Formats: sequence, structure tokens, C-alpha cells
Amino acid sequence: MSDLQTAEEKGRKLGVLIASLNISEEEREALLSLLPQMTEAQLEEFTNVLEVKYLQAATKDTDKKLADDLQAVDDKFQEELGKVNADTIKALDSIV
Repeated sequence: MSDLQTAEEKGRKLGVLIASLNISEEEREALLSLLPQMTEAQLEEFTNVLEVKYLQAATKDTDKKLADDLQAVDDKFQEELGKVNADTIKALDSIV
């Protein structure tokens, strides 16, 4: 892959990420006007930050469902643990 192809792919990726931002058109234009002043390293870091933000937004509902599911599992575990503890205390009391 040539440097030109790599640069084009990076540019497309950055364009998609900027287009996906939930910002006004004025803010988007201001952001785009800053890009030519950035170094390649800054553009790479900026792209990485936008990609993380994009993925966080894309998985927000899935993350919430997973957290809710894990909380339900923990609640059930705590309930069962309480029952086991109560049965154990009864059994120990009956021995004494």
C-alpha cells in the first residue's frame, strides 16, 4: 500500500468520524479549519480520540444492558447467599 493510499484511508476515516459527531455545522466547520494546521502525529491522535468516542457512543446501549444483566446476576447471588447463610445459622442453632 502506498503512502498516498494510506493517507487517503486515514483522511476518509477522519472524515467519517467528524461527520458522526453530534455537533453543529458551525462547530464542524471550525474543527475542519483546524485540521490543515495539525501535524501528522496530532491528526493521528485526534483520529484515535474520535474513534474511541464513536465506539463509546455506538456501544452505549449494549454496555448499559450488560451492566443491568450483571447487576441482576449479583442481586440473585446475594439473595441466594442470604438464604444459604440463614439455613446455615438455623442448622448451627439446632446443634447447640
